[in-house]
Amino acid sequence: MPRTGAFIAIVALAASRLAVAEPLAIHIHSEHAMFQVLISPGAVGTDNFVLQLMSGDGNLLQVKQATLVLSQPERGIEPMERKASPGADGYWHVHDVPIPNPGRWHVRIEAVTAFRKITLEDDFDVPAR
Repeated sequence: MPRTGAFIAIVALAASRLAVAEPLAIHIHSEHAMFQVLISPGAVGTDNFVLQLMSGDGNLLQVKQATLVLSQPERGIEPMERKASPGADGYWHVHDVPIPNPGRWHVRIEAVTAFRKITLEDDFDVPAR
């Protein structure tokens, strides 16, 4: 019977990790653009960002360059700028971004197209562990 208890403990641990694995999602829009930002795992530590950069009508923007800028002014964390890389999925990716603290963060996304630079920003909350 001890094996059954160990199995239950492993299943419970896996289930708790799955609950945490849900990425944070931020939707930022203006009349000219909509940016969906997925933050995974969306917790304190090292996170990955997926930037879905779309025009105001919902079509993918043809972007030449994308930049993620994060800050946490309340904790004195100055803006951290990271260049995004295009992925095979048509979205832009930023890997291994440190999020050292829970709380409210400010995100700014800069997308450069052939014709202009589009900047959208918003705040998001990172839960405490």
